[in-house]
Amino acid sequence: MTKIFISLISIILFTSCKEELAPIEVIKEVEVQPELVSEDTFNYDTLTGLYIGDFSDSKIRIIINYASKTKAIGYNIHKGLLRNLSGSVLKSNDTIYMTLAEPGDHKYDGVFNLTFVGADENPSAIWASNSGEVKPKVFSLAKKNKKGNNDELNEFNFHNYFDASFDTIGNYTFNDDGFMVFTFYPTNDKEERVEQYNAIKGTWSYEKPIVTFEWEDNNLFPSIEKFEVIEEEYGYEMKQENGRTITTMYW
Repeated sequence: MTKIFISLISIILFTSCKEELAPIEVIKEVEVQPELVSEDTFNYDTLTGLYIGDFSDSKIRIIINYASKTKAIGYNIHKGLLRNLSGSVLKSNDTIYMTLAEPGDHKYDGVFNLTFVGADENPSAIWASNSGEVKPKVFSLAKKNKKGNNDELNEFNFHNYFDASFDTIGNYTFNDDGFMVFTFYPTNDKEERVEQYNAIKGTWSYEKPIVTFEWEDNNLFPSIEKFEVIEEEYGYEMKQENGRTITTMYW
């Protein structure tokens, strides 16, 4: 009887030990590699420069002075109206989206959205007014890359050749970005000889041999004027068929 009892106790203890000794799960450490983000090697400086496009019935110029992977700064000129621009840059694969906002304190201010695809330097563009009173404009832009012989009159050095230009009633100033100003002193009262300085702003574009002026609203010139550029013995002149002539003395 004693032997049987001892055997039963041994069986019970052995069974209990088997239940308590559960198999040990071996946990292996797995090294997780971080996802590699491809380096952005795009040269954002290539976005800077002068872009020209057809904005309804006239030319618009967008000048980008600074561009980075997140920000862009510049200005635009339309019929002599110059507006500062600032905004954001976003790159997605091979496409760059640029949003440029005008200051917002002019009734015609709005926002430009430019899209550059791949290596194409000529972006598509959309402009929407802040007020919504002007219909959105959809257009394309062409980048003006300086080229050609500087000893020959072209669209990039035109402003130098005509730096000191005048006609019978006033003087002309031309900037390299297409901005221009005409200044004159009209006589308001011939008896009292009261004279007041006046200025009319506009933009110019040159495609040999024609130079085109696009003026802001004024009482002196039509909104668009065209002149033929003619080289004379001592300089250049701009002439219209009606006889109006703008002269410069350039050697």
